[in-house]
Amino acid sequence: MDRQWLVNRTNPEFIQYLSKEASVSPILAQVLVNRGIKDAESAKKFLSPLLEYLHDPFLLNDMEQAVQRVANAVNHNETVLVHGDYDADGVTSAAILVYSLRMMGLKVLYHIPNRITEGYGVSMKGVEKAADNGAGLIITADCGITSHEQIDAASARGIDVIVTDHHQPSESLPDAVAVIDPHRKDSIYPFQYLAGVGVAFKLVQALCRTLKDRCQHLRTEELLDLVALGTIADSVPLVDENRIFVTYGLKQLNSDTCRTGIRELKDSAALDRAFRSELLSYTLIPRINAAGRLHDAGEVVELFLTEDRAKAKGIAGLLNEQNRKRKGIETTVFNSALKMIEAEEPEHAIVLHSPEWHPGVIGIVASRLVDMFHKPVFLFSVTDSVAKGSSRGIPSFHLFNAIKECSHMLLGYGGHKQAAGLKIEVAQLPAFKERINSIAEKYLSDEAGRPTLEIDAAVRLRDINFTLIKEISLMEPFGESNREPVFGAKDIHILNHRVVGNNHLKMQLRQERTHMDTIGFSMGKSMERIGPDEALDIAFVPAVNEWNGMRNLQLNLKAIRPGAQ
Repeated sequence: MDRQWLVNRTNPEFIQYLSKEASVSPILAQVLVNRGIKDAESAKKFLSPLLEYLHDPFLLNDMEQAVQRVANAVNHNETVLVHGDYDADGVTSAAILVYSLRMMGLKVLYHIPNRITEGYGVSMKGVEKAADNGAGLIITADCGITSHEQIDAASARGIDVIVTDHHQPSESLPDAVAVIDPHRKDSIYPFQYLAGVGVAFKLVQALCRTLKDRCQHLRTEELLDLVALGTIADSVPLVDENRIFVTYGLKQLNSDTCRTGIRELKDSAALDRAFRSELLSYTLIPRINAAGRLHDAGEVVELFLTEDRAKAKGIAGLLNEQNRKRKGIETTVFNSALKMIEAEEPEHAIVLHSPEWHPGVIGIVASRLVDMFHKPVFLFSVTDSVAKGSSRGIPSFHLFNAIKECSHMLLGYGGHKQAAGLKIEVAQLPAFKERINSIAEKYLSDEAGRPTLEIDAAVRLRDINFTLIKEISLMEPFGESNREPVFGAKDIHILNHRVVGNNHLKMQLRQERTHMDTIGFSMGKSMERIGPDEALDIAFVPAVNEWNGMRNLQLNLKAIRPGAQ
């Protein structure tokens, strides 16, 4: 689908002012303004993220109660069960809590639910495990905010519950000792968009501040590798605290002294490059998620906790194999969904179901379909009379709110603006499909349903140099809400072009007296729309191409179009 190009522009006088005050180039000043950064102090904090900029964990609602309850557990030598979730955010959250509480001297068990047999959220099996092992306290990790029934069941067994979560609450909060969630309606916490692992980390921060004698050998900074993994995996905005977590976490992940399990996972994936956030998203994180999609994610927690290299090597190899199987299953489901779409032209939202689809991969397939069709996607795996679904949205459509409007026909649901899970009786699927399409039609105009290409600034090719690229690198790590800057240039002329490799477009371009090499990955057919000797508009990311010991400027193309549009 053709994208609408949107070029950001700001009053030039203000850009010059911010450039001078923040000691950055006007181009970077424009990019910062696009990210909502409009003063020198904010620019400093963004470009130099420091641990000292983290917020006070006690600003989170119920943190004081949570710390007091854990302190009581420490004083009375209670057994604690940490109840996590089966995705990367959930297992990293659980690992952080299990490790930290054990370092404080507590006996700690953990439970990671099976995606297929238990589903998302606190499970009754987890509650029973806590009861069977004499646990007096359950602490949830990346779940629990909507698990009212299960938390009541724990209370009935004399087990207290502390909820740490980051999902959207329902109308009422669960009846727990403490409910820590930055999305609470009464929250005053300065940053709303922590991942589940971020919330778990804030609890550990607060515990270490209070129980100093128990935390002498626990350095919270050493947990940031796991915080970074879970944060990147959950696609939360990489700004504010998340940016700090990932910046420091990446340093640990790239160090020679990273934890044993991470080192073995790197080796199993044959990775010897330095990690950036986007590299993690298609290397380590899919392997971490594979266990929860197809098997038992509890082994991933053990991978993060163990210092036994042989044990870590075995788990890492298993995850590698599970990820390979996941890819095959995902391809089968994706092709099946495409055939359904070809048979029936989708309306405003894509709603599909099948009893043959593995529930562990439908979320990934939904994301791929969103990328292809730029519509909200709802995929359901059917077992008997119940359909379990995963949904993915587009920026202009609040998925969770839309699903909430359908809550009267659902057995359960939960999630975020762009991703959610839901469960429904198969008999209700036609009514749900009609209802969600009606909601999408109401909220999505033709323009809102059209994908966009946001361009951070219009530049001249002569502006692109090594100094600018180094300056842009200060904005890393890139990710959600802080994507790598894309620039645009007009009146570009082609000196030569050819298709190389697997449909990649390689060109040499000229604007005025400046020549520049470019590469457009998977853009080999783009020239079919360009006439001979026609001037171009280009959208690109400036980069450095290193080859045979040489460093040259290169533009990584994102889009091209005929000029003067």
